[in-house]
Amino acid sequence: MASGTSRGAVAALLNASGLGAGYLYLRLWGRAVAAWAVTAVLVLSAIWIHASGTPWFWLTVFALWLATMVRGGWKHGAAAPPMTRPPWLPLTAAVALLALVTAGVVQYRGGPGQETERGDAAHAAGDCARAVEHYDAATAGRNELTFSPALERAADGRAGCRILLTAEAAARQEDFTGAINGYGDYVARYDGSPPWPGAPDRLAELHLGQADSLADGGTIEAAFAAYAAIPAGFPDSKPAAAVPERLDALYARLTRALADEDHCAAVGELRPFLTLGTEHRGDPLAEGLAERAEAAFPDALYACGITSYRDEDHTSARTALEEFRSLYPDDGRTERAGETLIAIEIADIGGGATGDLPDPTPAGSAPGGTVTVEIVNDSPEALEILYTGAETGTKTVDACGGCTTRSDLLSGWSDTACQAGVDRPTTTIRLPAGTYEFVVRTPDDSSVTPFYGSWELSSGTAYSDCYYIETSLY
Repeated sequence: MASGTSRGAVAALLNASGLGAGYLYLRLWGRAVAAWAVTAVLVLSAIWIHASGTPWFWLTVFALWLATMVRGGWKHGAAAPPMTRPPWLPLTAAVALLALVTAGVVQYRGGPGQETERGDAAHAAGDCARAVEHYDAATAGRNELTFSPALERAADGRAGCRILLTAEAAARQEDFTGAINGYGDYVARYDGSPPWPGAPDRLAELHLGQADSLADGGTIEAAFAAYAAIPAGFPDSKPAAAVPERLDALYARLTRALADEDHCAAVGELRPFLTLGTEHRGDPLAEGLAERAEAAFPDALYACGITSYRDEDHTSARTALEEFRSLYPDDGRTERAGETLIAIEIADIGGGATGDLPDPTPAGSAPGGTVTVEIVNDSPEALEILYTGAETGTKTVDACGGCTTRSDLLSGWSDTACQAGVDRPTTTIRLPAGTYEFVVRTPDDSSVTPFYGSWELSSGTAYSDCYYIETSLY
């Protein structure tokens, strides 16, 4: 016969399983149903509000509920009348049930850890799609009551993998900015040592892909900055080793006009490379590109000016040659550049509104094969003489201090102008014989019309003319 004490112990032990089995043993059907209902509410509530996030609170709640059921089983079992059946049978059943429940709890609690380990292995291999499946299984609602730390680890791994999956989706669409930001967030999330060790190399590959994209369709500065960031951020990576070759290809592709001897286009192509050395001072990659451009730029600039002059594109020629003289004053071609600028000026004046410069007046002889041209200034303005032919150059005649403005510029002799016996400023030009274009103008007074003439200067002849300014009354 089982005493009340024995029945209380058996009922308490059966209720310790958490299944309300002690109440069934005591045939307290209402209490058994109530225990099931409370247990179900607690379990569902714990799952719904993610009990794994506050494990100690829920462990305390369930421990108190289990203690309540154990106490209830003991209390009602001890108060019930003795039973005729031997106590060892229900006691054995209670121990077996408790062992079974304990084994189930151990197995149940180990499930998230196993799934998390599988997810971590796939994550470390870079297979985040499969890793997320295991992480999702580990963090499923049914596992909330395991209170296993593996759930938190699985949630963290899943969050990291989702960053990677989003970044890879962006990479497949060639959204390099989104992919790089995603991988950067992933690597930073783990302080530079992410679960997938291939992430930094993949990030370097994405930087290289972005740089290649910019090289194909962006500015030189943007492409260079993208390339330069790779060895700076990933010095030992394969993409970093590929950067010098990529920069060589960039230079070759963006200076095709230089190879094709399209000089003016080459000048435009080279300019962005020239600025790299200044904007990225101290960077050997930038300085290397800038040095290549600096070596090619003078030839391209000079050739652009000369070619444009020959093609009668005087605006482009003047711009290029003036820049050449400014940048390279010690270059052996600077003198010719200056002469070409004079020829351009003469051609532009001759093609515009000018006065007609009459043929010079022979005034004597000069050494064989040469000519001399004397210019006398009978005006209050300095005169500039420009000439081009077998030789090109300029001369300036000072203003005549005692002279006054009389009539149209360069109109020749008159009763009052250029009288003999008066000391006036002069200059003499010595030239090889030949055909020349001459311009005479007042550099300090743009209101005076310049005069232009094409002269055939005969060998051994000395020429002399006096010029004055005469205002027009018409």
